[in-house]
This record gives sequence, structure tokens and C-alpha cells, in this order.
Amino acid sequence: MWMLLHGFTGAPRSWSGVLSRTQLDPTPLIPALAGHDPTRWPTGVGSFHDEVSRLFSMADSLQRPRLLCGYSMGARVALGLLARRPQFFEAALLIGAHAGLSDDDARADRREVDARRARSLREEGVAAFVAAWEKLPLFASQGAVSDDALAEQRSVRLAHDAEGLARSLEVLGLAEMPDYRTVVGSLDVPITLMAGSLDTKFSRMASVLAEEHAHVDAHIVDGVGHNVLLEAPAEVATALKRVEEAARP
Repeated sequence: MWMLLHGFTGAPRSWSGVLSRTQLDPTPLIPALAGHDPTRWPTGVGSFHDEVSRLFSMADSLQRPRLLCGYSMGARVALGLLARRPQFFEAALLIGAHAGLSDDDARADRREVDARRARSLREEGVAAFVAAWEKLPLFASQGAVSDDALAEQRSVRLAHDAEGLARSLEVLGLAEMPDYRTVVGSLDVPITLMAGSLDTKFSRMASVLAEEHAHVDAHIVDGVGHNVLLEAPAEVATALKRVEEAARP
């Protein structure tokens, strides 16, 4: 049974394009990450580790084989779940995953970037933030995505609460997660790292980890960028089924 974790500004329905292209049985567990339920901030979540604990309280209900997939921010949180209980999941598919920052200066720089983004959300609101977010070079490859799919993504983003998104950056931002690169090497679970070929930074990180560790595979999807979930949902659907079939006894 899959647990699927969306990315920053996403929502459980961000997986609809993938799920419409495959049949996952039983129905996956798809929680909203902290800050992405516009009605409330989850009780007791004040740190990255707290969010990992909250999600694990849900994951305990998963049927075997227990499988984990996350995209971007969701992939980073998924690494936290794998690190917390290495024997719990049978396999993982991580899309656009960053394993963490080891350099203190880089961590401080990223914390300031996310602090500026949080201020923008609080001072200018979600609509202005989303307009700027969608213009980031990271998402330039989405010009080939259909107008309907882009409109659906924008609808998901605009439905969020500015304070919730701001707090999610402060709690779940890259600067707040541990450096899991050494943890990846110690895990005894098959991990597939998926990235778009046009997303050179993340595809390179995936390839390096796969070269370093026998239990890690890199799946580079040609012609797409960071948001493989949006740009190549059929590829993600196929990867989910492949991982699921390999994990079954």
C-alpha cells in the first residue's frame, strides 16, 4: 500500500494525474503536508521531526508491502520517514529529492531565502506569491504542459492559506531538514530516485547517489524538468507499478 506525499504548494489532489493512469489497490494514503490544509495547522508540529512523527502515526495503518513516494518537499519528508524507521517500508520512489545540506553556510543562505518567501506570503498574499513562484527557472520546462493541467495546478496553489504556506517553509524547508546523505547509504531498502533530464541539478544528485549505493537506482525522465509529477504523470504511474510489483513477495 502506497503513501504519497505532495510537494510545496501542492495537495493530495496533485496526484490525480498520476492516479488516473494506473490502478493502485488498495487506495493510497495521501495526507496533506503541514501548512497545506487551509483549515488548520496540525497540532504539535513545530519542527521537521514533528512532521515526520505525525505522518508516521498515519503510516502505521498501511498494509504490506508498505511503499513510500514523495515529490520535492514530500520527497525530503519521505527521506525523514525512511531514516526514522529504516525497516518499516519495503521500497521507496522519490521524485526531485534533495538529500540535505551539509554546509552550514549553504544552510544559512537557504534559511534566508525561505524567510524572504515566507515574508512575501504574509505581506503580499498567495496570489502574488504563486505568480512569482511559477516564474522560477526551476519550472521553465512546464511550457509544454497542457493548459488544463497548468490551470489545475494553479487552482491547487491558490486554494492555500498564506500563513500555512509560510509556516511550512519555516518548518519543512530545505534548511530545516537534516543532512540525510549518509543515511541513504545505510538504508536497507530499494530506493528509486526519479528526476527530469532538464532538471540538471536534481538529476545529477540522483545519479551520484545511485553510483554510490547499490540499493539506489536513478530514473531520469527525458525531456521534462523538476515537476515530473505534472510533466510526465504516465512515467510516474509506470514507476509506481514497477516498484510495487518488485516489492511484492
